[in-house]
Amino acid sequence: MKRFILATHAYMSKGIKSSLELILGKQEHLSVYCAYAEGEPFFKPLVIQEVDEHPEDEFVIMTDLFGGSVNNELLELTTRQNVHVVTGTNLILAMSILLTCPESDDVAATIRNCVEDAKTGIVYCNDMEIDSDLDEL
Repeated sequence: MKRFILATHAYMSKGIKSSLELILGKQEHLSVYCAYAEGEPFFKPLVIQEVDEHPEDEFVIMTDLFGGSVNNELLELTTRQNVHVVTGTNLILAMSILLTCPESDDVAATIRNCVEDAKTGIVYCNDMEIDSDLDEL
């Protein structure tokens, strides 16, 4: 089975999960961890515990900021064969991973494709030509 974890600074992970579930429906195999948020426990031992409790499952851990403390704390998990860590997570990337990875036989390749696809969703809209129909709005 594939399991997914969102671990971010503050409550970003809860917000992404909320948006994902609005669009995709309930996500049974998605856990969230809110790092350094008031009242939230330290995330690292909880993530490790979750991974340890399901050694037969494959995990995709999504963090928010490359080089940030959340990502850095979880990088050691990449030494495990059943764990993948991807950072720079946004709604597009998380959605793509949740939609494609569960059925994938090659999760690493699927994640690489999701990352490339997510990059196309980052657009400076002022550089776009606006359709003349939109001018009427």
